Amino acid sequence: MMTSLKKALLCLTLTFCPALLSAQDLVIEDALRFSELMLAHPDSLSPDVLQTEYLDKGTKGIKIFTPRRIQNAENLAKWVHARKEWYQKAVDLAIPAIKEMETEASETLNSVRTLLNQDTGAPIYIVFGAGNSGGTASGRGLVVGLEVVTRFVNTKAEAKETIQYFIAHEVVHVYQFRNKTRSGRSLLGQSLREGFCDFIATLVLGGIPKSETERNEYGLANEKALWAEFKEAMNSKELRPWMYGEGKDGRPADLGYWVGKQICAAYYEQAADKAVALQELLKLKDIEKILEKSGYGSF
Repeated sequence: MMTSLKKALLCLTLTFCPALLSAQDLVIEDALRFSELMLAHPDSLSPDVLQTEYLDKGTKGIKIFTPRRIQNAENLAKWVHARKEWYQKAVDLAIPAIKEMETEASETLNSVRTLLNQDTGAPIYIVFGAGNSGGTASGRGLVVGLEVVTRFVNTKAEAKETIQYFIAHEVVHVYQFRNKTRSGRSLLGQSLREGFCDFIATLVLGGIPKSETERNEYGLANEKALWAEFKEAMNSKELRPWMYGEGKDGRPADLGYWVGKQICAAYYEQAADKAVALQELLKLKDIEKILEKSGYGSF
């Protein structure tokens, strides 16, 4: 697998165009404003302050992140109070990191856009949320929630690495929205949808961040048994405990992402035309055919 990945990365390097870089790719003003509020109110952040000084002054990223994640100022204040250590770590490690990431973030966006043959890019909004999401996307752009993505990092370098991975993952969701990806509501469909985002992030960045290490190591060590269990459940619309919640019996969360990523990697590897394969994985018009052609599970 790595040979093809390295070839793709070399192709990206040769075709990358520095003129595509833009300071508008990375919008960090929401995160900076939140960190300033944390410094100004070290004991607590009230709903009133969060509403008037953070949410009301927010960019489009706050508008994207509010309905299902931040929800409202009261919910945000509750989470800041309950998990202050998450927010403080993000202020200490992630804020310095994002101030240095303009060029790297733009390169990641342009690499994904080039790899998936998309005409236009998408802005990245860096925000603080209500402790329940590391990121989301719509056709308008992608949003990264700092207090979640930095929970498992210990240095500024690790924060950069993890934020880059989330950026690469979430911008694929933007293109899925724009291309009307049809994965369906089954566990298999959702796992392929999320797994493709992880596959592209790994392809572009050349590896996984520390935050993904536990899940990857568990998956590799238990792949055959995981696949047997996943196969029995893959046509169900019940996504938990495979996705969007706690893992089963103490296992890492979101193992459905990992299985979906392995299927996408297998499909990509067997394809004679890699560019066509990427478009098929982006649009997911026939998930059963993709699984069959991938050959995944033939251990």
